[in-house]
Amino acid sequence: MTWGRAITIFFTVLVLSSCGGSPAMRLLKEHHNDVISQDDFGICKGYGCRSYVKTGLSQEEWQEIRHIFAKPAQNAREERRLIKRAIATFERRVGPKTGTEFDLAGAQIFNFAPQGQMDCIDEAFNSSTYLYLLRKAGLIRFHTLGKTLHRGNFINRWPHNTATIHQIDRPRIVNGAKIIGSEGHFVVDSWFHANGQPPEIVPAALWSKGWSPKNK
Repeated sequence: MTWGRAITIFFTVLVLSSCGGSPAMRLLKEHHNDVISQDDFGICKGYGCRSYVKTGLSQEEWQEIRHIFAKPAQNAREERRLIKRAIATFERRVGPKTGTEFDLAGAQIFNFAPQGQMDCIDEAFNSSTYLYLLRKAGLIRFHTLGKTLHRGNFINRWPHNTATIHQIDRPRIVNGAKIIGSEGHFVVDSWFHANGQPPEIVPAALWSKGWSPKNK
């Protein structure tokens, strides 16, 4: 094997196993296309959405999530706290149905048995789906669902992806252009924690600079 071929294979493995990218990146832009309702949606797992599993919540499970919003948030900050609780509950209920209940925090660079594990592409897709369902049901009132956000290119930092939300009363467009990381733009990142734990919700501008819970 030539040195050039070895380098190519090495970086291909990195891309497929560490949130660098994959054919599933297309799904990150189309996460809601296969979402019918809270009892009929799909989730990604296996690193880079190698497995796409259809699942759903029972009426009792959906009511559990709705109950989180029974006392409506009075502002965007309060709503973000409720969103964290709701996504954690989604993960706890969906996990046993999809074999992801033992998903660990983060992702291994080399993982040759990732069937029940999720990298940041899987997490970004799934969190976006949960946010879409919450917004569609009218449970989220102070935020809209944003596009997935990417940072890193192997040179300046490790590649990473996340779901995002936008606070409705904050500008998203300045001088005709959408500003990534503008005030009111937040990431909803479940990748940092194990299944069923609340995601991190922090300003996108901060996250884009390499933020993580370890250095917050």
